[in-house]
Amino acid sequence: MSTAPEYHIDQPFLTPHNLLGEGPTYVPSTDEFFFLDIHRCQIAYLKVPTDSATYTVAPSNEAGGAPAIEVFSTSAAVATRTTYPDSPIGVLALLPDSPDRFLVGAKYGFAVASPKKNAELEYKADVYASDPEKRAIMRFNDGNVDPAGRFVAGSMKQENPTSVGSLFKLETDGTASVIFDECAIPNGLQWSADGKTMFHIESTKFTVFAYDYDVSTGTVSNKRPFVVFDNGEECDGMTISEQGDLFIAVWNGRRVEQRCSKTGALKAKYFLPAARVTCPTFGGKNLDELYVTTASLHADDLEYVWTEEDAKKDQGGEIFKFKIPGQNGVPRGVYKGSI
Repeated sequence: MSTAPEYHIDQPFLTPHNLLGEGPTYVPSTDEFFFLDIHRCQIAYLKVPTDSATYTVAPSNEAGGAPAIEVFSTSAAVATRTTYPDSPIGVLALLPDSPDRFLVGAKYGFAVASPKKNAELEYKADVYASDPEKRAIMRFNDGNVDPAGRFVAGSMKQENPTSVGSLFKLETDGTASVIFDECAIPNGLQWSADGKTMFHIESTKFTVFAYDYDVSTGTVSNKRPFVVFDNGEECDGMTISEQGDLFIAVWNGRRVEQRCSKTGALKAKYFLPAARVTCPTFGGKNLDELYVTTASLHADDLEYVWTEEDAKKDQGGEIFKFKIPGQNGVPRGVYKGSI
């Protein structure tokens, strides 16, 4: 059995100094990249620069002839624009008219955001409207659009998470309902190419779970552990490639892991100079560029001011980008309801 290659990336692509960088989203129609800072209630975006320098990184271990990857270094002339909604957003979902509008998982449920126009959120489904106690303490975290065009996203307790959150679905007719409860930190929703398997991360259980998925109803069954991380490492966000590999961010693990979506077998590790790796997504005109968001070691301190000295120790909060030979993403799902 060959050793999985390990790559060490030492330079970020973007340096926004996020507290809790999340929600990386590429919009193909305009070649723009959007991302979130959940704790600062920010939506940021930019036109993808075309002048970024790249360099190659070979595996650092004996990996049986694994190829080098291409890493994008910081672009000096990146103009990022930022919008500040009045409450945190955990995830962006594409609408047919994105990037003018996105469907988002926000503080109270499902809403529409128009970051290029204003900071207001237009709620479509306030899922805790009848439960004021939960409404005050919850927020939405990660999610994705399923193969039928529903928006599926999970909620979590905003501070000191416990298993009081839920995985919700917003049907294309605009109705919202619970898929299952007992979520603490729901993350990393993806589906297999045939739509019959849903992958879902429960970060506090250090596990990627697999479910049988009924695309016609948006219901799940046959929950089973798919990948379990050792040493208490929390898996965070996740994406899937057209070739069928899962790319899993490992919070407090300094890396993204590439694993086979059929067997869970480890195929590669991509180490970053940031302890808290949060979410990968594919972007670029050929969907062959992997963007990865990270979080600061000072993520819970809203008054924190970035310093160069801190950055020498950890580059959490920055965004990394690299190309992996033979890997590209699948087109991101677009919500099919009328909003």
